[in-house]
Amino acid sequence: MDRIRVESTSQHTAVCSDIAIREGDTIRLVFRATIVNNPSDPAASIHGTFVYQRKGKKEDWEDYPIKSLSSLKKGEGYQLDLHAGELLPLFRQIAGLYRLHRRQGVPRGKLEYVRLEENLAQFLQLSEADLREFLDAHSKDAVLTIHKVLRWLSSSTALASFISTDAVQVDLLNAVLGVASLRAVLALWDSNRDNDDEAFWQETIQRHAFVFSQLFAYPVLLVRGKAYVGGKRLNNLHGNVADFLARAETSSNALVIEIKTPATRLLGKEYRDGAYPPSRDLGGAIAQVLQYRDSLLQEINSVDPPPSASLLRSEPRCLVLIGDTSQLESLEEQASFERLRDRIQGVTVVTFDELFRRVTQLERLLSAPEPSSAA
Repeated sequence: MDRIRVESTSQHTAVCSDIAIREGDTIRLVFRATIVNNPSDPAASIHGTFVYQRKGKKEDWEDYPIKSLSSLKKGEGYQLDLHAGELLPLFRQIAGLYRLHRRQGVPRGKLEYVRLEENLAQFLQLSEADLREFLDAHSKDAVLTIHKVLRWLSSSTALASFISTDAVQVDLLNAVLGVASLRAVLALWDSNRDNDDEAFWQETIQRHAFVFSQLFAYPVLLVRGKAYVGGKRLNNLHGNVADFLARAETSSNALVIEIKTPATRLLGKEYRDGAYPPSRDLGGAIAQVLQYRDSLLQEINSVDPPPSASLLRSEPRCLVLIGDTSQLESLEEQASFERLRDRIQGVTVVTFDELFRRVTQLERLLSAPEPSSAA
């Protein structure tokens, strides 16, 4: 692919790398373009000069001595012939520079641009509706392409220059990627709501650990999955392993997390007159996470988290993620569940649907169009 370098020489001008028109071993003809801001005719934004160059073996190209047209004598003249195969590529290169100026004016700093192949250029000129239709029809290829673009962005020096000139677009890119991540999580939830495989949910939550921050008023960072939190006896048995050990980002206070599945029952059979006890799994999860908390608190100095995730020597918080409130079909069941979890000291009980409802609300917030400003 053709590449061209652009370097600003002032607020209103930027010189471009030479465009080779005709090239031999020792002599070549180039077009030297300069992008300019032209107040009298903004569309006329390219100034150019044809230059012959020469070089010896293993030498750089050097300009021939320039002779001004004003030095011509009577009967003298210059003639520069461009073949059809030379003129069309030159026209395309110059047309690209005109488009560049129309889109962003005179570039700032040192930049490099790549001229796209014709089919790719046509692809980028699709309307948003046509682009959506194309990407929906080729979703796997679209995702692979996005991965490659993101990898390029992570290593590109051009991104820093882009941020300095168009921070709004970078904020938009971050928001779009955030929404895409949220939608991926919600798609997993929609298709696995009845999945009773605890290992699946532990792996899924670990891959998308940011969802824990939706449950608290502060950011939560995952320290480790299947985390040892103490409790081994002299025979090196009976160690306590929590599903997840997390911490508050600012205070480093520990958070012990126990996960079941959305299919796990929340309540047992009716005990008497509309009163429902916790299910065996819910009661067991609460007892288990409290045991993990006490074990971690007693042995927090011997538990060895990564140095970057040191834990505050304070009483850890506990979270149980379990079940789905759609199981609670009657008002009595709903009331019993709320009474139970409201009065459990030190343990937050959250259902899977409540967690993903908060993720849905965040996705809608980020996806909402910005209100148009009044004229």
